[in-house]
Amino acid sequence: MQGYDVVVVGGGAIGMAAAREMARAGLRVAVIDRGQLGGEASGAAAGMLGAQLEAHGPDAFYQLCRASRAMYPVFAEELREETGVDIEWVENGILQLARSEGQAMALRERMRWQREAEDEAVWLEPDDLRAFQASVAADAWGALYLPRDGNVYVPRLVAALRASVAQTCAVFEGEEVLRIHRDGAVWCIRGARGTYAADHVVVAAGAWASRLLLPLGARVEVRPVKGQMLAVRPVQGALLRHTVYDAGTYLVPKRDGTVVIGATEEPDAGYDKRNTLDALAALAARALDAVPGLRGAEWLRAWSGLRPRIAGEQANPVIGPWPGAPGLTLAVGHFRNGVLLAPITGRMVTAAVLGREPEEAWRPFWPSAQTTAFGGDTRAGAAQR
Repeated sequence: MQGYDVVVVGGGAIGMAAAREMARAGLRVAVIDRGQLGGEASGAAAGMLGAQLEAHGPDAFYQLCRASRAMYPVFAEELREETGVDIEWVENGILQLARSEGQAMALRERMRWQREAEDEAVWLEPDDLRAFQASVAADAWGALYLPRDGNVYVPRLVAALRASVAQTCAVFEGEEVLRIHRDGAVWCIRGARGTYAADHVVVAAGAWASRLLLPLGARVEVRPVKGQMLAVRPVQGALLRHTVYDAGTYLVPKRDGTVVIGATEEPDAGYDKRNTLDALAALAARALDAVPGLRGAEWLRAWSGLRPRIAGEQANPVIGPWPGAPGLTLAVGHFRNGVLLAPITGRMVTAAVLGREPEEAWRPFWPSAQTTAFGGDTRAGAAQR
């Protein structure tokens, strides 16, 4: 049985960022993944860093997203220095279109509270919008421009994190974790090919987290939400400079000129990742409605991912130590914000494993602060058996 200070179960952007941060803190870390590192939701993401786009009010989630977005310039540069891989971080801004008077009013209200929070948000009238990005829908009532939101190129982010983790951690890919349990003072992580022992275990298993957590008494239900996506290459002269968001559909331009378009939201698809003609046709139609300038674009590819979402009304991620189970830390339920929240989650997980008090901004995401959402009792009695 191989022993470590920490075993991270799940090698997506969240698991790898946490493993990297803990290794930098001097801990002996192993990362175990059922497939390849970054092979599930992280690798399927569009790479948006939409801290302002994702927020619905000036709440704790908004502040967490902002804090993680602010970490990206240094995060990207450190990964480049460590691995030689440029993750193509850009701060190109997001245009959130208003297609009706009501949407325009709602976006102006969003601009108001984001400005009060000292974030940057600019309202563009229709003529200003078309001068700013000529290819968008001519009937738009205007747009809210969020200049600080940006994106990264996910294949390069995954490659950089994978290379960084491979330098500092033990990595076990293609290893299905069957069970996690306590054996005296240590945690035992039993896989299909071997058993691993650690003082601490971090569960960052994305849409597969619940089957590992529920036997431990950690009643956090994480469900997969299927998202189908596609990529195109615009015709010459139809370059998209800014990410465009329109009623749930986003178009994310990359440095090489390609545009990633997403995404469907299919909470009842289970673990089925097949692409379907009707879903992709509807997605392409919505993209062309938002940005008619993409007509004639070359189809490149389509794919899908399973985003991990906490069941019920509580949709915030759960990050931190599980009460009553010393050494068990969760980093689950990031839904469509795993890439955005990877840097801050790595820092939060490392603090939890080292036994440090959380920063005030992190406390709402600590499991102990979310007792009601998980049935009123967060004791993990089964973890001691």
